[in-house]
Amino acid sequence: MNKTINSKTTYLLFFFILSILISNQYFAKFENNSFKSGKQEYSSIFQMDSLSYIKEAEKIRTDVNNGKNFFESGGAYKFSFLYPRIIYFFNKIINRNVIMVTKEKIELKNYRLFIFFQISIFFLSLIFLYKTISKILEKRLSLVIILVLFINPIIFQWHLAFLTESLFLSVLIFSICFLIKSKNIFHFFLLGVLIGVLYMLRTITFLYPLVLIFYLLILRKNISQKILNILFLISGFVVILLFIGMHNYKRANIFYYTPLQSKTDLNTYIEGGILVESKNYTDLQAIEYLNKKSQIILDNNNFDLTKEKDRMLFYNEIRNNSIKTISNNKIIFIKLIVKGYTHSLLLNPVQVFFAAKYRTWEEYKNSSNHKFWFKLRIIVTLLFFSLFLYGLIISRKKISIDLNIFLFFSILYFFFTSCWLGNTRYFTPSIMFMSIYFGLVLDKIYEKIFSKKLN
Repeated sequence: MNKTINSKTTYLLFFFILSILISNQYFAKFENNSFKSGKQEYSSIFQMDSLSYIKEAEKIRTDVNNGKNFFESGGAYKFSFLYPRIIYFFNKIINRNVIMVTKEKIELKNYRLFIFFQISIFFLSLIFLYKTISKILEKRLSLVIILVLFINPIIFQWHLAFLTESLFLSVLIFSICFLIKSKNIFHFFLLGVLIGVLYMLRTITFLYPLVLIFYLLILRKNISQKILNILFLISGFVVILLFIGMHNYKRANIFYYTPLQSKTDLNTYIEGGILVESKNYTDLQAIEYLNKKSQIILDNNNFDLTKEKDRMLFYNEIRNNSIKTISNNKIIFIKLIVKGYTHSLLLNPVQVFFAAKYRTWEEYKNSSNHKFWFKLRIIVTLLFFSLFLYGLIISRKKISIDLNIFLFFSILYFFFTSCWLGNTRYFTPSIMFMSIYFGLVLDKIYEKIFSKKLN
């Protein structure tokens, strides 16, 4: 027992220290590599989403400094609710509330500390995961699983990226542990709150409680207890939605809890592609057409975009028009999302690295790096999926059927809710769940080698 604990601690500490060293190398290579967004310069360490979060954090900081209550500060709820507020508190505590955004530059001092924080939280989530699953799985297998989750390069790269997937994956792991360990209605209420925190990080989690509810329903428990657990789970989740809604109400006098960005996703990622396919437009012509279409909607309805309520109505009309375009071009729509789903499946262990090296996707696509890594990614993908399927087969002897069902539906949920966009980054949560089965295969290989040595 003590040997197992000591070996687990040694392995994890080794990889934790190694991850810190790798992150330092990554910073040394890219932190002085600058890109531009309009006239504003920024370090290539920051992904495009990160820039939006930093700008929103600066808006919150400015509002608070001008006397606004924190809960009334910030702009419209466009994307992740929590990330900008994390940056705000990080900047206030660590950087003493210094300027983050100017006309010439977007920056955040001491961001290395934040990256180390991300790695540390993930490290703690894996320790918590080990303590949870080692009670229902073999201890050696539990150790192999958490080591695979820690060293998997497809997952690990996101700990180096500023506020993308790292914290989301950590909270997701804590949520899984909480689900397995929850024993009373208070625990399930807290689990609902935790899923709500996931939603504040990434809104694709909105329907994820359905997967948890399905898992709870198939457990062999008293039906009345199941219903109580589910009700308190939903209650905890709803508390977070109400918090977001009330924040928007206090700030803009309108209650809503889904981000504005979600209303324009079809317009941004699908409708333009349909125009390119159906009308032989160039990408630029498609953008111009959609802009004109939006302007017509604006003119016909006299929306005042300075008012958040009108902006929401405007975005609703854009979404409705996108749905009409899709309904009139169903075959093309299916082709586009199948293409997106297929591309997302092509594993990419170097996405963060090359996002920091190249300014645009087109620049990377035309490089020799893309040609080399594209071939290698195909091999890695085929190998990973083959081992995942084998792990799925042997899992019936190692993992209970109800937990297996939960893991499998979690893989499907995160794949179908976000991978239609075609970005391999959005497949990362599914990869995390799939890596558990990868760990089963490695444990099986270890078992075979060890048994042969004994013979």
